[in-house]
Amino acid sequence: MGRQAALHRRDTAYSWYVAVVMCLCFTFSYMDRALLQLLVGPIQKSFDLNDTQLGLLQGAAFAVFYTLFGFPLARVADTRHRRNLTLVGLVVWCAATAACGLAQSMPQLFGARICVAIGEAALAPAAVSLIADYFSPGARTRALSIYSMGVFFGSGLALGLGGTLLKYFGRDGAGQTEPWRLVFIILGAAGLLMVPLLLTVREPARLTDDGRRSEATASLRQVLAEFARKKAALLTTVGGFATTSMAASTLASWAPTFFVRVHGWALGPTGQKLGGMTLVLSPLGAIVGAMLADALTRAGRKDGKLIVGIGSAAFCAVASLVMAVADQAVALVAIGSIQFVVGFNFGLVQASLAELVPNRMRAIASACYIASSNLLAATFGPLLVGVLNDHVFHDPMMIGRSIAMVAPSGFAVAALILATGRRSYRSTLSLVAADGAAAQRASDPAPLSRVKDPA
Repeated sequence: MGRQAALHRRDTAYSWYVAVVMCLCFTFSYMDRALLQLLVGPIQKSFDLNDTQLGLLQGAAFAVFYTLFGFPLARVADTRHRRNLTLVGLVVWCAATAACGLAQSMPQLFGARICVAIGEAALAPAAVSLIADYFSPGARTRALSIYSMGVFFGSGLALGLGGTLLKYFGRDGAGQTEPWRLVFIILGAAGLLMVPLLLTVREPARLTDDGRRSEATASLRQVLAEFARKKAALLTTVGGFATTSMAASTLASWAPTFFVRVHGWALGPTGQKLGGMTLVLSPLGAIVGAMLADALTRAGRKDGKLIVGIGSAAFCAVASLVMAVADQAVALVAIGSIQFVVGFNFGLVQASLAELVPNRMRAIASACYIASSNLLAATFGPLLVGVLNDHVFHDPMMIGRSIAMVAPSGFAVAALILATGRRSYRSTLSLVAADGAAAQRASDPAPLSRVKDPA
């Protein structure tokens, strides 16, 4: 790696460019992941699946393998070239998404979803670690919130663009190919447009928060010791925000089907309406959440990110219950408000983890959160709604009641976890500050961030 690639100043225009490029990668990643939410109905018809099988396809087929591969790939991100790791992952998940459209059986579709998960498991740990090095602590929450918008852009495009394509092919015909298959193939291939943009991203130097060159690669024993030392704060952050993510995933997975079954919407327009709301409201929520957290931090509330997360989860607990039992107009307002408020969270959790652990452990910390949220989604969220529909209520039209039992409970538990862990989080941040001061006293070379960028 040349000197120009190794050195940079933080918070520059190029840094923000990198955040936008990684956001676009996340957009294509999440679009490919979320397409299945829109295509539940036609896939169910093509393969004669019940709601439990659909819950497994949306949850376990993705989450289990995302988790299994997430930790070793996060370790690669903490020790090797993060941009190149992202590039390989991109090619894998795009090809696998297109393969979903070519699947001729449930096992083939299940296998393609597994490959989507493996490719996407490389992105978040590498991207979060890379962005954290491009930004100072004061700008990091905003940068990671910009990156986090990819969740909502991707989900919105999956519903909106996917719904538009589904409507177009359903109206004009597509020969012998079912419309849902063409949606997978076209949107999977579209992600490859990110390859040339990714090649413009330089691998940054690994820096501490005060601008010094980061410590050498940590051994697994050192990682485990550091995590054990900060166990309470990490468990609070990962557990609370992952439970919020699980509840949000439940709504995202079943909301299109809910509006189709309960309120009689057509599938294409459902995707367009919900997707359009997601594209506008959730990214706005990400920015507002970052601003609220930064304002609380400037006011002296070191746990400002957790405070915002608690408020978000509590609000969504009430709004998700309203959505599931209200009439059509109120349900639409409720899901829109959830899309806005739930947008607060992803940037906050990644920024929280980045300030809790050293540079060379950030990808692993991010992988812990992502694994937890995905496993919770696989075992409790979308799957549990399907099980309730099939084996408790024995009626697919009871989907509203199933959602009302799962999503509000998840949001309420998330708020409780974050609220009870605030003290340990504050204590750990004080410990981090003391560690940084001790390291600064022990070694005082000129911070790398003060070196003029040769570019």
